[in-house]
Amino acid sequence: MNFKQVLTATTVLFSLALPTQAAQTNSLDMNALLNLVKEGQARDDAEFQSRMQRFKTAKYDQENLLNTAVNKRTELESESAKKEKQYTLNEESISTAQERLNNRLGSLKEMFGVLQQVAGDTKGVFEGSVVSSQVPNREAFLTDLIKVAGSSSELPSVANLETLWFEMQREMTLTGDVAQYNADVVLPSGETVNKSVVRIGGFNVVSQGNYLVWDVEAKKLVELEVQPGSRYNGPAADLESSSSAVNGFWIDPSRGQLLKIMGQTAGLSERIQQGGVVGYIILALAIIGVMLSLIRMTLLSGESKRIKRQMESDEANDNNALGRVMGVYSANALADTETLELHLGEAISNEIPRLSRGINWIKIISVVAPLLGLLGTVTGMIDVFETMSLFGTGDPKLMAGGISQALVTTVLGLVAAIPCVFLHTMTNNKSRELIQILQERATGILARKAEQEYQAKAA
Repeated sequence: MNFKQVLTATTVLFSLALPTQAAQTNSLDMNALLNLVKEGQARDDAEFQSRMQRFKTAKYDQENLLNTAVNKRTELESESAKKEKQYTLNEESISTAQERLNNRLGSLKEMFGVLQQVAGDTKGVFEGSVVSSQVPNREAFLTDLIKVAGSSSELPSVANLETLWFEMQREMTLTGDVAQYNADVVLPSGETVNKSVVRIGGFNVVSQGNYLVWDVEAKKLVELEVQPGSRYNGPAADLESSSSAVNGFWIDPSRGQLLKIMGQTAGLSERIQQGGVVGYIILALAIIGVMLSLIRMTLLSGESKRIKRQMESDEANDNNALGRVMGVYSANALADTETLELHLGEAISNEIPRLSRGINWIKIISVVAPLLGLLGTVTGMIDVFETMSLFGTGDPKLMAGGISQALVTTVLGLVAAIPCVFLHTMTNNKSRELIQILQERATGILARKAEQEYQAKAA
């Protein structure tokens, strides 16, 4: 007996030895499993039948929907064909009516074209006119009139034409008078206030002595941030408070453009600032020269009055140069002519520095001032050429600063030199006049002294 036979025999014996209760339990489990399989097959068959039924029902519904959509498309195609036919008929009818309208309009069509052009030009005039600050929103109807005049399906009415004529006539009438009324004014700070303004025709508007301009975009009066100056603002203030029928007033025919340019023009202080350091030095020298000239002219004028009073008196007075020279003669009356001449010459030499003190400084200032102006011109042109080398010549504003400095310093130098030349000439002539008086008096004293000595020798 081999190993396989032994193993088979052992298995059979082991099976025969199993208890009877375990065999019964395995038999029940197999039956339950078989029942479960049967129930699952029954449920699957029922679900499959149900799905088949739903599919058949949906198939019938889809066919009904498809038939309905086909019928709807057929109806719409039929309606579209009818509408296309009606559209063609309408186009032909419109074309015929338009041709009949054009034939009936005739020359009126050209008139409506001119009316549209006139209405457009008038709208532009109204928008830019300062009269709109008194009569606002008067150009609103022109927008509709322009559309109507340019339309081929609608004609302007007689009322529209009469309104256009009236507004044009009112514009001409209002631009010929001076009116006072209240209007909204935008201040330089951005605040809008209602103020009393005076309109001078269609040119300018003023309020409280300040000029206003009409802003087309904001449709409001705007006060100029920089006013043209008291020369022009003064008559504006006088006009507002005047009750006279005739008043002097500056009119800007450009309706504010010239006023803006004048406001942008640099004033005296700005011109001086453009001169830079050289300009301030020139002005300082000019002030020193003028002050020194005034002081010398005052002193020389006082000395001249004292000398004239001394010329009327024979007694020497030490409060003037001539009196001091005469005092030298009185002190040396017994000296001979040559000695007296030396003493008088010494006395006159002592008086000359007092009479000519500071005059040469005025002359120096009159010479140095234009030289400093030339220096400022050269430095300004150097700045211009440096700017040109860095940024080119495309933008003239970049070179304006150097050119302004060059020109302003030249002007300041001439402004300082010209009055200093005149003042130097005046003070120098006054000083020479007094010195000449002293010399003439000294010569007269010597002549009388020589005559006395001659008479004494002759006797």
